[in-house]
Amino acid sequence: MTRLAVCVVLVTMLMTVGIAVAQEGQQESWADRINVSGYFQFRYIDTDQANMFDTFDFTRMYVTIRGDIDKRNTGIITFARVGPGDPNIDLYNAFVDYMIDEQYRVQVGQVPTWFGLEGWQGSSQRLAFERAKIIQAGPGFYWQGASDRGIWFRRQPADPDEPMVIAGVCNGQFRADDANDDKNIELHLKWQQDWGVFGASWMDGTFVNVGGETDRSAWGAYIRLTPGALCDVGGQAEYLDGDLLGAERDGWYGQVEYDVGTGKDTLFARYEEFNASVNAANFAEYTGWSVGWVHRVYDSSQITVQYTDGDWSRTGTVDNATGNAGEDLFGAQWQYAFR
Repeated sequence: MTRLAVCVVLVTMLMTVGIAVAQEGQQESWADRINVSGYFQFRYIDTDQANMFDTFDFTRMYVTIRGDIDKRNTGIITFARVGPGDPNIDLYNAFVDYMIDEQYRVQVGQVPTWFGLEGWQGSSQRLAFERAKIIQAGPGFYWQGASDRGIWFRRQPADPDEPMVIAGVCNGQFRADDANDDKNIELHLKWQQDWGVFGASWMDGTFVNVGGETDRSAWGAYIRLTPGALCDVGGQAEYLDGDLLGAERDGWYGQVEYDVGTGKDTLFARYEEFNASVNAANFAEYTGWSVGWVHRVYDSSQITVQYTDGDWSRTGTVDNATGNAGEDLFGAQWQYAFR
């Protein structure tokens, strides 16, 4: 915690000095240009998964400091506590979003990913407890978190028929310095419509860990229909395919959402598949479905109740895991957000 306190003090001092200098001679207080927001999620989980216990789980917490230093620069710093396990607070995001002109912007620093849909969505917006296996816990392409260090250029569409285009170069090591001279490259296309969003993403590069250097490349496509946009029913679907940690991987999920009409309650059902193959003798498959209910208590809080029935089928060894296993759980979560 001492390291965190030092980081917070230094960040606050630097932002205060920078903003004060930028606004010298102006009547507006520097504090008017600082915004603090965030959320946390607390759960109780009842599970029959091997090596896990029924538990009260402090799942995640994010605190974001946003400073609009001037009309072109926005600085964003996010501290995160991601569980389970012992408390560990990290610098999750730290980047500058610079407006080149009305259509073009650039982000530099430790930036949240633009890849796909669920990787791009914040966890506070997602109905299900966790992202799909192909994205996160499979392990998927963002199993160490949805941030990386690099630079991303963004073109805003001139009209709704054009996509938002994001192109980037990054380390590919998540929130860490690079471990080789190669850089990862990314390209994302996002069509944002009145009824929802659809798009595609692609990345190519490598990842280095204690086992050596392996490919980390993927492509994906997705679509989302916002409930209430065309009817009370909405949902989303996404497919990803690529290579990671020495295995070919692909997976998809489909989710249906129903707004019951109260403005506070949403029911959802979800199905997903995940496949990882090292070779003909070592491969794994996961299939699972979830049902849930999300109730908004106030503007700041919501309760989610979810049941998941999942199964792993493995032949040989994949990602240091062997054998078949169930992954059933029932849980209730309280999310509190402030802004």
